[in-house]
Order: sequence, then structure tokens, then C-alpha cells
Amino acid sequence: MTFGDLAQQLIDVWISRDDVEHPIVLSHVVVDRLSANMVLAVIQMSDDGSGEFSVHVIRDYSIPTSYPDVPEVFKSRLPMLVGGLLHPSIQKATAGRRPSLISETVRHNNMQTNFEMLSLPRKAAKPGRDWCLVLGVVNYILRSSAVPKDLDDVDLAVLQLLREGLQMREIGHRVELSPRTVEHRVERLKALTGARTLHDLVARSL
Repeated sequence: MTFGDLAQQLIDVWISRDDVEHPIVLSHVVVDRLSANMVLAVIQMSDDGSGEFSVHVIRDYSIPTSYPDVPEVFKSRLPMLVGGLLHPSIQKATAGRRPSLISETVRHNNMQTNFEMLSLPRKAAKPGRDWCLVLGVVNYILRSSAVPKDLDDVDLAVLQLLREGLQMREIGHRVELSPRTVEHRVERLKALTGARTLHDLVARSL
């Protein structure tokens, strides 16, 4: 199931039930249907008003990456914690006692990630530890764009058509160049961006 499907199911249960005292009730709705690029976690707030919290990861992101220098903040429960703090959307959900659904791209050094996240807080403030259930999906982890800003129109067209999955011959036909000339342009773009492969070039151009 897609993230949107699972998020809607969680919201429906959250709206329809007033007796959810523990986040495990909500997590059981989706935990067996999560894909490898999804994260499910419970944020437990301190009950002493200190603002401290703990994170219990029910299901972690588990798609491998060949990038050796991916920041830890991107590897695990990355949407929930930014600089060791609660993401603002979780704070908003908890303060307003309403679900918060966001889509966001985060950049850190030369990496970027795009994720969607649903935060479902405890429905009402009651005695005991407060909590928030968080469902996230990591759409991608990539190197940030390294494409120079002053490329000519042909290079920009080649990059766009590469993103669309066209082959060299098809690109050459669209930009009215021979496939060999397109290959030369692609090799130059790879050298400019530090890309090792065609896939890496496309990723870096996003």
C-alpha cells in the first residue's frame, strides 16, 4: 500500500475512536503493511514538563544506499529528528491535538532527502506520558544538485531528457545532434558534476 493509503487509514481510526490511550492501538493498523522506505515510530514526551522526549522506533527505514557519506540524520528516523530536536510538525500536532501531514525536502551538506510524514498525537491531554505516533516515507536520498548554473540550452535539454529516461539516440533526435555528440556532452556533464555513472548524473541533476 502507498504511504497515502496508510496515512488515511491511520487518520480514519484516529478520528473514529476516542478511546485510544496507547499508540500501539494505532500502530497495529499499519505495521504489517509498511514498505522498506517507510518509518513508524512513537515519540514519548516527558511528563515533567521539561520538553524532553524519547523515540521508540517500531519499524525503521531499511533501503540500502551506496553513498558512503550519508549523514546519520538521513539514514534512520530522519524525518522525525532535525538536529536532535522534534520536527516542528510533531510539535504542532502535539500542541494542537490534531494530525499533521507534511511533505518536505531536507538538505544537509551535499545530500538531500525528500520525505512525507504523518504525526498523530494523543487525542486529548490527560495525566501520564504524552505521545505522538509518526509514520514517514523516505522518497529518496540523493546527492544535492551539483549542476552548474550556466549550462547552455542544449545541455539543459539533454539533462531533462535523461531524467525522462530517453536513450542517446532518442535525445539526439530531439535536440538535433548525433548520438555521439550527445554522448560527448553527457561525459562533459559527468566530469563537471563529479558523477561516476549516468544514473549518478541524473540523480545529481535533481
